[in-house]
Amino acid sequence: MFVFMSKLRVFFFSISFGIFVSLDISRNDRSYFVSPNGSDKNPGTIEYPFKTIQKCANIVQPGQTCWLRGGIYRETIRPLSSGINSNLITFAAYENENVTISGTELVEKWSVYRNSIFRSKMALPVDAYSDTIFFANQVFVDGEMMPEARLPNLDEKRDFLSPTFLSNGVKSHGGTAASVENSKIPSLSEGWAGAKVWTNEWYTTRTGTITGGTAGKLTAQMDAPWDRGGFWFYLFGKLELLDSPGEWFYDHSRQILYLWSPDSKIPSGVEVKQRNFAFDLSDRSYISLHNLNLFANTITTSDRSTGIVIDGIQAKYVSHHMTLPPLPQSEKAYDSDNALFLASHTHDTGIQLRGTGHTLKNSIIEWSSGNGVLLEGKNHLITNNIIANSNYMVSYAAPVRINGSGHKITHNTIVRAGRDAINIDWHTAGTDARNIEIAYNDISRFGMLSTDLGAIYVCCHVNLAGGVIHHNWIRDAQAFSPFWGTRGIYLDIESFNSTIHHNVIWGITGGTDSLSLTAGGPRGYHKVFNNTFLGAVGTDKFVEVRNNIFAVSESVDAAEKSHNLFMDKDPRFSQVPTQASQSIPDFTLQSDSPAVDAGAIIPGITDDFVGKAPDIGAYERSASIWKAGSTLNYTLKENNSINKVKQKN
Repeated sequence: MFVFMSKLRVFFFSISFGIFVSLDISRNDRSYFVSPNGSDKNPGTIEYPFKTIQKCANIVQPGQTCWLRGGIYRETIRPLSSGINSNLITFAAYENENVTISGTELVEKWSVYRNSIFRSKMALPVDAYSDTIFFANQVFVDGEMMPEARLPNLDEKRDFLSPTFLSNGVKSHGGTAASVENSKIPSLSEGWAGAKVWTNEWYTTRTGTITGGTAGKLTAQMDAPWDRGGFWFYLFGKLELLDSPGEWFYDHSRQILYLWSPDSKIPSGVEVKQRNFAFDLSDRSYISLHNLNLFANTITTSDRSTGIVIDGIQAKYVSHHMTLPPLPQSEKAYDSDNALFLASHTHDTGIQLRGTGHTLKNSIIEWSSGNGVLLEGKNHLITNNIIANSNYMVSYAAPVRINGSGHKITHNTIVRAGRDAINIDWHTAGTDARNIEIAYNDISRFGMLSTDLGAIYVCCHVNLAGGVIHHNWIRDAQAFSPFWGTRGIYLDIESFNSTIHHNVIWGITGGTDSLSLTAGGPRGYHKVFNNTFLGAVGTDKFVEVRNNIFAVSESVDAAEKSHNLFMDKDPRFSQVPTQASQSIPDFTLQSDSPAVDAGAIIPGITDDFVGKAPDIGAYERSASIWKAGSTLNYTLKENNSINKVKQKN
């Protein structure tokens, strides 16, 4: 490779590849400006800005910034170049102006169909439920996602994580053949064939296509076999199901959108999804995104991406799908089982961080049918974020879905999830998940639409060596089904080599455990130290258990155990938690607690103890009191969307 240098430019020429790259080092500090009122014929100055972000992305170089003025940009941005480690390319809101990159387009021409239902001629991206290119069509009114017409209807809150179901269920008839039975299923003049069904039972969730039948009983072909069938279900995909305000239906053959607006008036403020991505950073590296809003779209990277920094974004409706096809064989880890429908859309939803060394911080991620954030590769940092309302289609997706090794997930608030909150699933992750840290996270209201799960869930045969789960709050969850239950930390089917310390788990009701470990036998022990578990505990002999407060009154099953306090003795917390309270109880110890100075010294775990010996439990009396969760402040609207976000003082 030859290098030619001048005062203004450095030229690189590769004889072997014929690549010619020019880096204008004299202009590395240059800023460009973009405004919805600009023109791409402008020079990109603050007085004469570009109109599209893509125009800036075509010319911006390492060390330079695309400053975005306030407004809505309806485009997908693909930078032409990468930054370098010491000089990132930055896309940022100018002086914190309100910048939104939208995946939608407006719908403005409507005519009456019948009564309060209106229609508009338009092309939406999904041809029926093909589940390719785009996951599903999506319609918004005044920035809120509207439900596709279904039976039974959502209530007026339109909460996709608390829907109404029919019961009695989906009966398996071998393979993918099934029947769908309930007396409330009506007959339809257009027939039921071609409609869709979503069903849930045990830890599985499936979709299928209705093939025939009439009132009370339908026939179906499911997307995957499941011999147990399903109990709870809803139906969608027929115009005659459009019978309440807020619902919509799309006739793909005639390209007509039907909508009953929430106020039953002529629709206004209607948008439809047209693009999946705000930023496509595949094969791009060292790019920073700062203080941007994303609406109905997400960010993707690739295995060759490095050093992406996402800071202070607020992303809403990041992914949406309505069907659950089995995972493609190409995405299956070599050592997992073949139940690939469990992992449907777990590899392509959410903020998608593939590659090496990415950072997501100080951000709000809310409303996703699958993942909130997907981690693939190694050494990503996810810190000080709020991740809310994830996985309403209820596969093995999660607010934070982990593949790879070396990741750090710290100081996040994770609230409202259909299944697990943080998930390592061998179907795509394989069995090597070493050096992963999960710490100081506040996790609540998970397991809203599934069962046999955990706030932190790992399955199966996964090696967790070198990693640690510590200083997390896990709380306030009600089991969707008390038969199989909901757990705080659940390391399933011979996962091994975990270290779990200084976690507090409480307020989980309905057939639940604080901790469930099915250890990996002689391959490695679990180590469980200095936790406060106010729920049942399930372990086996390949576990070392010391310095824990347990709600159970009897001993736990473990090969090595000592210095544990069981709830037949009052631990004398500073504040006793109650099931009715949603606040954070004070689990520090009173001076006369039997846990004070009663623990064992464990190197690396109790090094900072105060007094004669370490205390038992997650809090050391007279030491600094640790807290979990994001420092971003938020409230939930009535429909459980994020209401406001600001930094705490």
